[in-house]
Amino acid sequence: RNLVIRRLADMSAPTKKRRVELVQVAPAGGEASLQLSSFAPTLSLADGVTVTLSSTPPAKTETVANAESLAAVLKRRAEVARQTHDRWVRSPRAAWIQSLLAELGPPAREELLALQRRHTTLAAEDFATRWELGAEWSGRVVALWLGAEGRSVEEVIAKAAEFGHEKEELSSGVVLEGGLLHSLATGADVGVEELLPWVKALTAAAGSAGGAATEAPTASLYRVDPSNHFLTAADTSAPLDSLGDEVRLRIASGRGVGSLNTTFDFASGESGSGVPLLDGYWERLDDATYVVGEGVARLNPRLYLIWKTAGYCTPYHQDVHVPPHFTLYNQTSGASAFHFLPLLLGEYATLVGRRDGPSRLKELLQRLDGEGVGEVATLGPKQMLLILPGGAHGVYVPRPALQLPPPARPLPPFRLSVIRAAELFVAPVCDLYERLLLSAADWATPLGLSEREAEAEAATLDAFAAVQQRACAELGLSRSDWTFFATLLQRRWDAAAEAAGLEQGANRETTIPL
Repeated sequence: RNLVIRRLADMSAPTKKRRVELVQVAPAGGEASLQLSSFAPTLSLADGVTVTLSSTPPAKTETVANAESLAAVLKRRAEVARQTHDRWVRSPRAAWIQSLLAELGPPAREELLALQRRHTTLAAEDFATRWELGAEWSGRVVALWLGAEGRSVEEVIAKAAEFGHEKEELSSGVVLEGGLLHSLATGADVGVEELLPWVKALTAAAGSAGGAATEAPTASLYRVDPSNHFLTAADTSAPLDSLGDEVRLRIASGRGVGSLNTTFDFASGESGSGVPLLDGYWERLDDATYVVGEGVARLNPRLYLIWKTAGYCTPYHQDVHVPPHFTLYNQTSGASAFHFLPLLLGEYATLVGRRDGPSRLKELLQRLDGEGVGEVATLGPKQMLLILPGGAHGVYVPRPALQLPPPARPLPPFRLSVIRAAELFVAPVCDLYERLLLSAADWATPLGLSEREAEAEAATLDAFAAVQQRACAELGLSRSDWTFFATLLQRRWDAAAEAAGLEQGANRETTIPL
């Protein structure tokens, strides 16, 4: 599984300091960066459908003067995450997931039992894989509860309040300010000409998401649907040799595209990524997190180069593709509007946007904005944001033409939005769930069977056994033969399911929606 970035069981060892040869990237010193943190953006939900977050309060700030003050912020936030984990962690054992599960009807229960049976057939001996499967199962619980027939926004708001999702301790993110940004952040306008060499270098690198280059290398590329920006096209890649032409056409036409999977794993070797923007970030973060300490937060060696055009959006989500973590974003070019919502409300907003369309989503966002629910942070070059694990966030690349002119909403034109991002595992929470998942014999069966369900499963097993015994007798198969052919059949089914998933993958984002 390429999502398993690093065995968390091995993370208790001291960080090995890696030095990479750097090409100088200008830090955030010098001219003042454009302060957009309290900027009220106009967000594009579809071509011709926009919403302005004029009443949503700005995100709060944390001051980090140096690595020691960053360590203090992360230590405090990690302790809050540990104390509140039952209210937000995407795990079948978390209290909030159990509460939603208890309200689901028989059809939803049947679906969850089927998913549970599938998970029991998978080899999952390490924490990262068990976490991923548990997060998938829990995510389905959330989706089934939100998608229940007749579910109203009032019910969602009430349930979110029951979990305390709107409370300060479960906020979605904070803007970082202070002296540390002079060395940790950078910024410069980036266009297609500057971007392409970076993408090519990362595509060819052994530590990239796709591994070494192939005969016809491709780059990660998501294309939003003009009629609904919460939906994306089925094809999520682009030939590298034509990527520049497509991005230029998209910029000219105003059609949003973005890449969320342009990455490099610095644990793969000592030579670096070949992209100064990432190499410099890794070097500075490696130094800073050494001060933070492994007992507070552990730096994921996979860094992200997230680039998008104006009009692109990533729907509201909680980052669960790897175990609980903070994310450090540095906006290096253009602008990004982060809209923070309480966890359950954010997931509901994405459901409304994808299921009911942009007009209904606009109504919901206008209501939440009018009630002052959530927070907003718009980042410009040289600014940084800390995403917290207990909330939900949507990320929009504002269209400069839609914003009011200065001084009301000072958003200058830009070519591309570019972010460099790093994840830091929240050590107290990860350690807790690692112990739970690796010590529990029933980790893959969180949903216990009722007496009726157990009887039905036993009857099905008896019928299945009888059919297999007849097949073995007719074909002259031994038990080992049966296991061999059953394994081949399973692989054939998996390949067919994967192919069908690729064909039916429209409107689905990557499992890393940063």
